[in-house]
Order: sequence, then C-alpha cells, then structure tokens
Amino acid sequence: MRRYLKFQQAMSKKRWFEVDRERNGPIALFDFSDKDDAIDAALIDEGSKKGGWRISDDSTIGGYSKGKFQLITTSQDYQCVMKGEEPTSLLELIETGKLDPEERTFQAHELDEEGDTSSTPDKFVPFVRWNGTIDTRINESSGVQRSGFCAIRSPEFPFGGADLGGRYNGLEIMCRSDGRPYSVNLKVDTFIPEDIFQTFINIPPTIEPGSEICPETGGKFDRVVLLFQHFIVTSGGRMRATQRDLDNRVRIESIGFTLMDGVDGDFQFDLARIRAESCQAGSWKSFLATECFVLLPLGKDARSRNNKAWKTPSLRKKPPFFSDDGKAGGCSASNCSLPQL
Repeated sequence: MRRYLKFQQAMSKKRWFEVDRERNGPIALFDFSDKDDAIDAALIDEGSKKGGWRISDDSTIGGYSKGKFQLITTSQDYQCVMKGEEPTSLLELIETGKLDPEERTFQAHELDEEGDTSSTPDKFVPFVRWNGTIDTRINESSGVQRSGFCAIRSPEFPFGGADLGGRYNGLEIMCRSDGRPYSVNLKVDTFIPEDIFQTFINIPPTIEPGSEICPETGGKFDRVVLLFQHFIVTSGGRMRATQRDLDNRVRIESIGFTLMDGVDGDFQFDLARIRAESCQAGSWKSFLATECFVLLPLGKDARSRNNKAWKTPSLRKKPPFFSDDGKAGGCSASNCSLPQL
C-alpha cells in the first residue's frame, strides 16, 4: 500500500507541475534504494503471503531448474555474496532496531540526474541478484514435453494497478545482464486477466567475461529502454494468435522476468530499478548519450553503447524463443503459465 501511495503522490506532482505530457520525467515503479521496495524484496521467502516479490522455477512441473533471489543493499552485503555467504537480513536489522524503517532511502545510493551510474562508479547501487541454473531435463512422470525455466515477479499494485495517466510509453530497466535473453512480463489491467504482455532483454553481457569486477560495487549497470509497442500478448506461455497494442494508457499491475531460452547452464541477472519513461520522437540522442540500450520504434534498428546497432527481430513477425506453433521455448504444458508464476 505504501508503494502505491508513493506512486500516486509522484503522479499527482507531475499532473500539477508537468503539464506538457510529452516532456514528463521518469517515474519509479520499483527502486531497491527505497526502503519499501527493499522490504518487498526481502520478503521473497514469504511469497504472496505478505505481498513481497515471488520466485518460481520448473520444479512446479517436476523440473530441475533452480533459482535464487537475494537483496544486496551495501558493499558489505555484496562482499558477503561474493564469498558465498548470506548478506545481512534487512528484516532482521529492522526488527532489532539497527535500521530505521521510516528512513526512506539508502544513503549509499547516489545517481546522477539521468539515473546513470557511469559518472558515479564508486557509489554502491542497491540491487537484487537473481541467479541459478537452467536445466532442460524432463521428468518422465511430469507429463510435459519441455522444461527449463526460472521466473520472478514483483508485488502487485492494488486498485487496478499503477495508472500512468497516458504520460509514458515505455519502461527503463536498470540491470546487469549475463548476455542471456530474459523475457519481461507485464501484467496490466485488462478484461482478459490471464493475458501477459512480453518482450525480451537480449543485450551483450554488462560485464564482459574475464573482466575485472569492482569488489566494492560489482561494477556498472546497463539501462534498457523498452517501448510498450514492442510487447506482444501471451497467455499460458503461448503467443496469442490475435495481438493487441499496448498503449500509454496502461495501468501496470505487476512486472516479472523469465529465463526460458532452452539452454542448460548458470545464469545471473542483477536488477536495481524499473521506471516508466516518456520516449518521444527526437529524444533518442539523450538516451544514447548516457550509454543506454534502446529498442527504437518498430521497423528501425536500435542503438546501444558506443552507438552500435542492436539488431532485434520483429516481435510481431515471430518473437524470439517461441516455436512455430506459438509455444514458449521453456514449456509447452497446457497448465504451465510461465509469466504468471
């Protein structure tokens, strides 16, 4: 509820002070430098009982993939994780009085005006680390034809979702990727509640394999901008035969991520923040100047770090990782709805 009220307060300010709908500044949906969002992440083990983040894998259909979700808020937490140790529990710090639950943000989280970390590389950015192993082996007793996925999902915004008021037409995701293709699952207020809008983050590794990693911060983050027009409609892990456009009148209920590329092996995805962005014509240069990955409007190449083209297939023609019959690459069981957990 506090997250919803915070969002509504931020939107009210924009309605009063940003009357030009084409020049709206970004608005945070989830930011782990904020105490409320960090607490939601710390509640991962409670599942939906207390409204926190949720994690799932193909063990629900007898599979062998395993995922893990950790909140990392300080350099000390990061160093513990790198040693294979568990970071300090945020909930325990609050319960013991060592951390003021009313303090809104972590002081270590400092970004520049554009939200970029390139100019503040020595500052620690709180984030969640989602990692694990994809195993595509099929349990013979499960009755499924495919397996191999892990997924996470955010808490839901109540009262019909976070109403963007027609002011935003995309998402900005601040993350560190290992180069594997992650689907972004957007659940919105709709008359067909089982529908999920999906697109993919398919960028080069944020930190090249073999590169030296900063022991204090873990290194830089990438910013990935995805327009709503790049999302396709899926249901039960399958692409809908009839597609609907997702416009900027969207009311976001929850956001999730799924790895289901059909490749065995370890994965790691760090997530620091998700914001709604207003990406209008002529504004791309400002995004590219901050070394941001941007999926440009359909029919154009995207541009990425160092202004190199980011080749992305047209989702409308054939989305990546979907077979010819429209089934998601990770699972084809009729009762397996991957994005919805």
